[in-house]
Amino acid sequence: MSSAEKPFLAKASSRNHAVWDVYDQMRTARLNVKCLTCEIRRIERQSKTIEIVLALSGASSIGALSFLQSGSGKTAWSVFGIVAMVLALLKPIFPLTDKRVKKERLLASYRILEHDLYCITVGIKERHAYDDQAKREFRSALARKEGLMVHSEGTCSKRILRRCQAAVNSELPLDSFYIPQ
Repeated sequence: MSSAEKPFLAKASSRNHAVWDVYDQMRTARLNVKCLTCEIRRIERQSKTIEIVLALSGASSIGALSFLQSGSGKTAWSVFGIVAMVLALLKPIFPLTDKRVKKERLLASYRILEHDLYCITVGIKERHAYDDQAKREFRSALARKEGLMVHSEGTCSKRILRRCQAAVNSELPLDSFYIPQ
């Protein structure tokens, strides 16, 4: 279980009600959506940086600029060329595009799960009960989540996780959930 998979725990006195399982899973799905979104953005930034370095290094006309012909300019351009060469060699070994595509698929699946769990919470609130229908829908959502767990890989950094948890806590505060009697 990744760090983004751990359900939120509430400290409310009504915490013993079974409906909290639904709410915890909804908040956890939301956390996974946020963490995966951050990871995808990070991968895209890395990929763009590599592409820019490779594109600039391939432009030999830049190296011909007069200030790059001096001692320090020549050294800087040589270092830049070496970095570009190393990046070009490592690019196939670390396929960022494939990694991003896998994470985007996982993100789409978590968004669907989040939506399903949200629909369950709306149904609970509308019916004023955590009834058999909600329990069936929740078990179905948990089965889908189990399939997602197989494809989850790694964890997001603790800094990003804390930031995402804070965002989820502000979006979905514990006191915003309906607790049936």
